[in-house]
Amino acid sequence: GETQDESFYCYEQMQSQLEGFPEIHWAAVPFSLVRASKDGKRIEDTAELSAAMAPFFGTRPDEPAGFLASEAWQALQQEVQIEEGVPFFIPNPGILYPAIYDLAERVLAAAKSVRAFEQMDEQGWRCSLTGETEWLTTDRAQLSIPPGQRKNTLWTKIAEKKPAWAKNGEHLGALPAIKRLWPTLFAEEVSAAAGKDIGRYVVSTHTMALAHQLDQCLEHGELTAEGFADEAGDARIALPQRLVLAHRDKPALKDAARLVAMMERAQETDDEAQAERLRCNVRNSLNTGAREQTDFQLETYYGLLMMDGDRMGRILSGEDEHTPTYQQCFHPDVSGKFDKRAENNERLRRYGAQKRAVSPGRHMAISGALNDFSLHVVPHIVQKEYLGRLLYAGGDDVLAMLPVADLLPAAARLRDAWSGITRHAPKDTGEPFRPTLELEKGYAWLGGRLMRLMGEHASASAGLVVAHHQTPLARVLREVRAAEKAAKEEGGRDAFHIRIIKRSGGALYLTLKWEHAGLLEETIAFLRNPDVSRRAVYNTALWLRNLPEPEGDGEMVASLMAFQFERQYRKKLTKQEKEELEALSRKLAALAASQADNQRKWLENFLSVVEFLARETRQSAATATNNTPKKQEAAQ
Repeated sequence: GETQDESFYCYEQMQSQLEGFPEIHWAAVPFSLVRASKDGKRIEDTAELSAAMAPFFGTRPDEPAGFLASEAWQALQQEVQIEEGVPFFIPNPGILYPAIYDLAERVLAAAKSVRAFEQMDEQGWRCSLTGETEWLTTDRAQLSIPPGQRKNTLWTKIAEKKPAWAKNGEHLGALPAIKRLWPTLFAEEVSAAAGKDIGRYVVSTHTMALAHQLDQCLEHGELTAEGFADEAGDARIALPQRLVLAHRDKPALKDAARLVAMMERAQETDDEAQAERLRCNVRNSLNTGAREQTDFQLETYYGLLMMDGDRMGRILSGEDEHTPTYQQCFHPDVSGKFDKRAENNERLRRYGAQKRAVSPGRHMAISGALNDFSLHVVPHIVQKEYLGRLLYAGGDDVLAMLPVADLLPAAARLRDAWSGITRHAPKDTGEPFRPTLELEKGYAWLGGRLMRLMGEHASASAGLVVAHHQTPLARVLREVRAAEKAAKEEGGRDAFHIRIIKRSGGALYLTLKWEHAGLLEETIAFLRNPDVSRRAVYNTALWLRNLPEPEGDGEMVASLMAFQFERQYRKKLTKQEKEELEALSRKLAALAASQADNQRKWLENFLSVVEFLARETRQSAATATNNTPKKQEAAQ
C-alpha cells in the first residue's frame, strides 16, 4: 500500500477451500485494524484485530487469541509508571506488531496452501526428465513416437549440435528446457552488455573430485600436461576460485584446466579405448615427481553440503527459549536501578520479566544477519578458505559442492560462522588473496567489515553426502536433503549427518553433534598417518563383532581398541604417541558408550566412515608429500 493505513497482505476467495470459516473473500492484515487515538500514540480498541484473528485460531470474534491472549499483552497493554505521574512505558499501536506479524504469517500460509489449478490436458509422450508435461516439438504428430524410435526431431538435432542443452535420447518439456538454455542465454546477454566474451560457468563434478589433488600438485610444482592441448579440446573448464587465486601466477594452472577437460571428454565419448587413454594420461600427469606412487588412483568422489538454521520460525516469532526479557535488554547500569524501582511496583516488575516481543527492529536485525551470512561469510568460507563452489546461499540455507578432503572442515566452519564463534578455525596460510575471517561473540570481522551474525545460542544442522562423480545429480540432491532432515530428526538439531554413497552400491551413514566433529577429524588424521596401516579399522571392526555389548563408560573397550591400534603402527611408539593414542581410544569408547543402543555396531560404523574419508587420495598436504611407495598400503 501507499499509506500506513493501507499496508496489508491479502488473499482471495478462500471460503470454498477452508471448511468452517465464515464467509471471507478478502482478508487484510493492516495496522488500521488497531484503533488508535487521533495522535496515533495510544491504543483505544483491538476489536477489529481480534475479529480478524478469530478464524485462524478457532475462537469467537470477541475472544482474545494469539498474542492478544498472551501474558506479554497482559503486561504491555496498560501504561507502566515508575511512580505516580512518572510514565515509564506507554503502549502504542506498534506494541501489537507481534499480533499483526502472526496474523500475516497465518494468512500467507493459508494462501500458499490454496492452489486451485485446472488440470492440463497432456496427450503425447512426456518429458524425459520430469515425466509431467509433453516434450516440446515443432510437429505434434511426433509426440506419439515412443522413445528409441524418434529421429529428426527438434531434440535429436539439438543433441547433435548442442550437447550442453540435451543429451542423446532426451526430449524435454518447457521448464527443463528453460533451465538448460538459461545459462547460455544469460552468458550471451552478459557478454553483450560487458563487451567481452563471457563463457558459461559449469560446476563440474569431475573438477570438484580432482580439486584437492590438483591443488597438491600445483603446490609442489609437480603438475604437467604438456602435449595434451589437443586432447583437452576447446572445452572451457571453471576451476575452484581458491585454486585459481592461490596458483594464478603458475603456468601449470592452465594444465590443471586441461586435465579436467580431458576427464570430461573421457566421460562423454562412446569410444571406451579413447576414454581409458584419456584417464590414463590424467593419472600419469598427476602422479609425478617425488610423490610418484605405484598404486596411485584418481579421486572419483566429491562432497555435497546442505545446511539449514534450526528453529528459525521460533526465532522469528519470538518463541525461542533464548529470547531475552525486556530487562535483559537494558544497559547494566539501567538494569540495576530498574530492580530498585520494581521492588514495590508489581506492574513494572512484570514488564521487566516479560520476554521481549518481536518487533520490526528485531526482524531487521535478523534479516541483516542472514544477509551478511549468505552474501559475505558463506562465499568466503566455501570458495576462499576451501576449494568448494557455492551453489546457493540465501538466508539460513546453504548448498555447496566441495572436494571430499574439505567437506567436513568446511561444514564445521560454516556452523561456527552461523553463530559467530570459533571452534574449527582453518590453518592460517598467510595467503594474500584471502582476508582473515574472525568470528567472536556472535560477530564476524571480514575485510574491514564488522557483521552481526545469529548469535552464540543459534544452531544449524547440515547434511553431507559423498558421492561418485558419475552418480546422477538428482539422486545426490535427494540424498543430501534426506541427510539434512536426518541431522534435525535423528541428531536432535545442532548436528550433521554424513551419507557416503559408494560406487559399488553400498552406503554408510553417520549422525553426530557438531561438538563431536573435532573427534571425527582427529580420528581421520590418525588413519592418514603414513605410519599407520588401515588394517587398524578392519581388525578392530572384526574384533568388535565378537565382543559382548560393552557396559559402563567403555574403559575396557578403550583399552582393547588402543591395543589394536598400536599393533598397526609400523614403528615403535614414543611415550607421548602412546598417550595420545590411548586418549583417542578413550574418547571414541566414551562416545560409543553414550549411544542409546547397539554401541558396538555404532562404533564399527563410525570407524568405517573414518576409513573411507581417510583414504590416500583425500589426504592433506602435510601427509601427501611423505606418502612414498614404501609407506603405502593398498586398502581394498
